Amino acid sequence: MYRLVIADDEKRIRQGLKNIVDWESLGFEVTEIFADGQDIIEYLDYMMPDVILTDIKMNNVSGLEVAKYVFEHRLPCKVVLISGYQEFELAVQGIKYGVEDYLLKPTDVDRLEETFRKIAGQLDEAREKLRKNKAEKERMEEAIPLLEERFFGDLVMGVVDSEDYIRNCMEILYPGKHMENRKCFLADIYIEDYEHFMNAVWEYSYDQLEVNLGNFLRIYQGRYYFHIVYKSGNLIEVIGICTDDGEGERAEDMAPSDEIAQLNGAVEALIYEIEKYFRFQAQFKVRKLYENVLQIGQAGERIWDEEDSLMLEQNIGEQKKMVMSNLTTGNIVTAQKLFHNILKELENVSMVKRNNAVIDIMSTMNTVLLEINGRLARALQPYFNYTALLSRTGVEEMREYTDRIFDRIRLADEKKEYYDTGTMVDKAKSYIKENIYKDISQEETANYLYICPSYLSRMFKKQTGESFIQYVTRVKMEKAIELLKDPQYKTYHVSEILGYKTPRYFSRLFRTHTGMNPSEYRGKVLHLGGEYDEA
Repeated sequence: MYRLVIADDEKRIRQGLKNIVDWESLGFEVTEIFADGQDIIEYLDYMMPDVILTDIKMNNVSGLEVAKYVFEHRLPCKVVLISGYQEFELAVQGIKYGVEDYLLKPTDVDRLEETFRKIAGQLDEAREKLRKNKAEKERMEEAIPLLEERFFGDLVMGVVDSEDYIRNCMEILYPGKHMENRKCFLADIYIEDYEHFMNAVWEYSYDQLEVNLGNFLRIYQGRYYFHIVYKSGNLIEVIGICTDDGEGERAEDMAPSDEIAQLNGAVEALIYEIEKYFRFQAQFKVRKLYENVLQIGQAGERIWDEEDSLMLEQNIGEQKKMVMSNLTTGNIVTAQKLFHNILKELENVSMVKRNNAVIDIMSTMNTVLLEINGRLARALQPYFNYTALLSRTGVEEMREYTDRIFDRIRLADEKKEYYDTGTMVDKAKSYIKENIYKDISQEETANYLYICPSYLSRMFKKQTGESFIQYVTRVKMEKAIELLKDPQYKTYHVSEILGYKTPRYFSRLFRTHTGMNPSEYRGKVLHLGGEYDEA
């Protein structure tokens, strides 16, 4: 029902206006009746009707003045004027103030009902538009972090090379800012004493650290916008994109050493803020510079120094996960392209390291294929001949050899001989339930499945409608309710059993899930008294 107020300085008329029409059938409820426009204006200070039906002339404040007040204050309500006189000047004034209609006394009931049917239709359309806009806003607010998580990882790893796609994604993430044309760089951040930090300092889950870091970067203000490309243990790879619109000293006019110094300064400023808020110490290294984000997918492999062997290993590990992620989701061409990128990056390392990395990837690929399609994997066993593979001394020869495996998998996919990705989510659910008493992380679960955390997140959302973290929390809270039924467990015991680091964090999640903290739930829902809980 839409709210309607009526005003006329004659009691008989205002009561008649209320009773002459079946307002409910038109979708309106008469919430107030007033004798003067001043009463309406005072009413508008604390209540907002949808429509005001008022006499144009009243003793103190006129209906026209009410229309002017609504217009000048941009109030979200409509005004209909009624008058005993057909005065052109008054009608023009009403139009000026945006009134919906100008009706004459004695009131024609049919005309009055017709006016309010039209207004109800307009209000219906406005309400539906508002609902759609709200739903679209909520959808975008949910989709943007997922897009951000996927886009920058895919971009840096070489999955994305379409300029149109890159431009579209950047426009969604940064509407109207033309971010695709700005300088950017990759940097690695290393958390020092990571295990000590996670076990003794950080009070929340492993996944919550990455979530909080991502949220922190979204609101961080500096010379560069930062996004997480991926997190692997103590390593966080980030991309920095210049916020400048070209004002001040142009980057192309700077000496390379000055540009590096500027980038280092930007990351140092970021690290300072991160250390302050997250209470860990970190080191960093700028890895590669780009003229713009369009160049990232086209710039070829990165060159790794000997001192970067650990970083190379972690980076190849992330790319390997992306290969397996795309295999499991049926994106065979993308998986093959990613593997080609890995071979390019391995071209400049020692043969021993290259061979170890390739054998590790092929071995994992064989394991994943056995999970996906045992019959196909067994048919491919002759190609998983590591002796024959290692006899290929050059990267190009290795690529030709392994391409036969990808070609055969692609053929199986084209023949619909692949598998349902839902089984991957089922495996993840089983893993979660088997490890429900641990601090289960998305990264750990993805590693178990040989895929990227971001891919696991997307598959989870698609298959279940919940994020990975939401699903784990829900399952843990359901288990917590089971445990709370047993009087032998204090609520802090339940927190410890389920792998939470502090009872406070557990209680906060429990309240979010049930609307009560554990002690309240135990008393009000399970009807267990205080003797079964901590003091």
